[in-house]
Amino acid sequence: MIIVMQLTSAQIQLQQQINQAISHGKLNDAHHLLVRNIKNVPNDHFSYFLLAQVNLAAGDKVKAQKLLEKSLSISKHPLYIAHLAKLATLTGQLISAQTYINQILNNEFKDAAFFDLIANVLTRLGHFQTALNWQQKAFALEPYNPQITYNLAVGYKVMGEFEKARDLLEHLIIKQPTYFQAHYSLAELNNVTSAKVHLTQLLELVKSNLSTQDNHYAQHAIALNYEHLNEFKKAYKAFYASKKTINQVVKYSPQQHSQFCQHLINLSQQFIRPANNNNFAPIFIVGMPRSGTTLMEKIINQSATVQGIGELNDIAQLCQGNNKQVLNNDVLNIAYQTKQSIEQLNHYQQRVEQLVPKKLRSCDKQPFNFYYIDFILATYPNAKIVCMQREQHASCIANFRQLYNPASAFHHYSYDLANINRFYQDYCLLINHFARKYKNNVMIMQYEELVSEPINSTQKVYDFCHLDWQVDCLDFYKQQTPSATASKVQVRQPLNCKTINYWRHYEFALSAL
Repeated sequence: MIIVMQLTSAQIQLQQQINQAISHGKLNDAHHLLVRNIKNVPNDHFSYFLLAQVNLAAGDKVKAQKLLEKSLSISKHPLYIAHLAKLATLTGQLISAQTYINQILNNEFKDAAFFDLIANVLTRLGHFQTALNWQQKAFALEPYNPQITYNLAVGYKVMGEFEKARDLLEHLIIKQPTYFQAHYSLAELNNVTSAKVHLTQLLELVKSNLSTQDNHYAQHAIALNYEHLNEFKKAYKAFYASKKTINQVVKYSPQQHSQFCQHLINLSQQFIRPANNNNFAPIFIVGMPRSGTTLMEKIINQSATVQGIGELNDIAQLCQGNNKQVLNNDVLNIAYQTKQSIEQLNHYQQRVEQLVPKKLRSCDKQPFNFYYIDFILATYPNAKIVCMQREQHASCIANFRQLYNPASAFHHYSYDLANINRFYQDYCLLINHFARKYKNNVMIMQYEELVSEPINSTQKVYDFCHLDWQVDCLDFYKQQTPSATASKVQVRQPLNCKTINYWRHYEFALSAL
């Protein structure tokens, strides 16, 4: 039985103390304090819970999970279940995460941070509308909490409610002028008039000495506002300033990535799919980011026999296992040399069947699944994989203009134009290899062809995926479906060729390539 009990003032004070210690990197101090509490009171479930947060901050997810389970064994508090659900999403245990979150959706524990946490987990699980409902509940309890306000604004953006998002963000930066993540999110929604006002404010704010992360958001917001004003050289300068400091932190090696991709191809050339009679026939949209994957997803999801499931990270997490690094040769060697990867990927089908009725096919648009095509087709021989490809210059500039999370190793290539260009070449080598190897399962679709010849292109894609083509597949922009990707604004518009030559605004920056 789940216990509904509000936190005591002493627990709230302890939680604030531990959160402050974590934010200042004083993990040892927090650890010693909590261990002392537990020695004094062995059944202090709240100290076990906070100790889990300390271990999670230290990167020890296994220990964090054990501590959360210990807390839950003493007290069935919904807060502990919610944190176990979030931890399960971080470790790829998405079926477990869904099970945990289902236990607490109808509980009576009222706390804004708790509601926000539930929304976070639901977002990670792809339940965007339900997540928005919980974000609204959190905001109703704490309308002046900056993080909760920001999260609600992002939720509105995902659901295409841009005016509501804009209103929240404008009020937020009035109250919190140095909340630069909110500035960036607002800049995406600006027009010429609002961009001028916003730009004046931002240029004054960046005169201060900003942290690397704040500078990243601030300069990117400045760049987007300059784009609204068609001042592209100034925009490029700001994009460069945004990317430069992050590039120094992530230390991406284009040579190492190229070697990884070549090693993947070498292993793939020797890999023979085992016999498999699994009838599961999912559809995957893969591609270098900003290549039209979201657009293709929306078009395919118009089929009456398909249901989109967003960008599930399950396959990468299942292939990665317990390895901390995603893209390295050791992970590849283990994956190709054992049957475990294929066996693990069966969990993906279980996860999809939780989200999609049996009579429908799923469409997953996690772009980086192109690394795992051998494993996908070994597990699901009836799967169809559409690889999106965009013209080289357009692809490079589109990625350079995009702000990605530095915590995502998949995006570390994106902080330098030369690195983006090299990554583009690696991607093309990979998808051409897989398209040759799996002619019946993998097709390459050019973005420019899709937007220039939509009827012919969509007919080819539908035929490849064994779907009945319908002319209203081009009416995707009329649907109020969620989009949590960088294309959340574009997919609310009809198919058009506006972006094909957009890169030419930055042609001056491409001479070095």
